Amino acid sequence: MRFKKGIILAAGKGTRLSPSTTVVSKPMLPVYDKPMIYYALANLMLAGVKEVLFISTKTDVKIFKKLLGSGKSLGMKFSFTYQKKPIGIPDAISIGKNFISKKSFILALADNLFIGKSFNNTLKKVQSTNKCAAVLAVKTKYPSKSAVIHFNNKKEILSIIEKPKKPKSKCTIPGLYFYDEKSIDCVKKLVPSKRGELEIVDVHKFYLSKNELEVFELSSDIKWFDTGDSNEMLEAANYVAKYQKKNKELIGSVELIAFQNKWINKKNFRSLIRKLPNSEYKVCLLYTSDAADE
Repeated sequence: MRFKKGIILAAGKGTRLSPSTTVVSKPMLPVYDKPMIYYALANLMLAGVKEVLFISTKTDVKIFKKLLGSGKSLGMKFSFTYQKKPIGIPDAISIGKNFISKKSFILALADNLFIGKSFNNTLKKVQSTNKCAAVLAVKTKYPSKSAVIHFNNKKEILSIIEKPKKPKSKCTIPGLYFYDEKSIDCVKKLVPSKRGELEIVDVHKFYLSKNELEVFELSSDIKWFDTGDSNEMLEAANYVAKYQKKNKELIGSVELIAFQNKWINKKNFRSLIRKLPNSEYKVCLLYTSDAADE
């Protein structure tokens, strides 16, 4: 497994979701039947990552610890810290440098969701790469919202541009990034962009310049959501509800993934379910647990 640790950046103020985020951290808001942060954590778990650092705001650290605990109940290990100032995504690498040490890691944004049956296979492919870094690429209707990646006919990368006004393609890079420890030194040398922030696209370009960046395009069955505003939150919630009902399976369920990964046994799994308050989410987990006994 190439990338063994995970960092989840959950320090955004979520102003586009105000007034809800005035009193509640954005990653704690529900996307249908579970908090947004569950989906980001689930992505790392599906990639086989058991050791995770959560980066939030100083005010919200206690809330994250209360919800997620030490990770032991999931067969994992969680650490928590905070970002002093919102100076850009790459700052998460600087904050987590001691956590990263000399390991390769995955940096996940708390508000990015990936839903689709082939997503697990994509993550397995990424974990098998020989490159030092990797990003995903997804076709979207609104490429200007993220970094746009432009290929030639041979699928060679011609350019990566952050939020271009006139995008050269519809392929964007979603918020799940795969790096080795050289990213720490790269971030030290970054300078703020015109927006006054460090840009994650500059980290991509660092690896690209060394021919150490591999791109994995997501299959058409995978739906990606960047739940930064109320419209996309609603769209994501509705999609999760329909997907779970149609496929009769929970997605983004950290308890279920821990069980499926065999990080916890059936007894531990059922114990986690019993501790949950009565809810639709608990009912679905109970159904899954009962099905496992058959």
